[in-house]
Amino acid sequence: MERNEFIKSLGLGVALVCTGTCFSACGKKSDSPDPAIPNGGGAPAGTTASVDLNTQLLTVGASVVVNGILFIRTAAGNTTTSFAATQATCPHQGGALSFIQASNYIQCGLHSSRYTTSGSILAQPNDGGTTSALKVYPITVSGNKLTATV
Repeated sequence: MERNEFIKSLGLGVALVCTGTCFSACGKKSDSPDPAIPNGGGAPAGTTASVDLNTQLLTVGASVVVNGILFIRTAAGNTTTSFAATQATCPHQGGALSFIQASNYIQCGLHSSRYTTSGSILAQPNDGGTTSALKVYPITVSGNKLTATV
């Protein structure tokens, strides 16, 4: 084999290897939540978190994260129907969730997934993947203390 032929065949081989690597790296986004996120982004079982209603969640639309639980005041009054408690991280890829009061939904900071305060999906992630519904936790109100248990 002559030198020019050898260099051409070597170049073609390198190009094929690089192309194959590029195509495998540019694959489709996962259609399922990230398996590396423990408990699908929810708080571990047995977790309990409380909020003092005298100092936190004072106004409708206020939210706070405690022990991996996102607490939201959805209405006036201190009854359980005035609040929601969901997981604080997105089940898609673990982004922080926040309540957008003006639009009345929960949104992921990473890929803009959107959810209702009851956990239903309003919009899938903008990265082409899919998400699952949020975990919603039971809450109790005792005096001025709001508690959620996983």
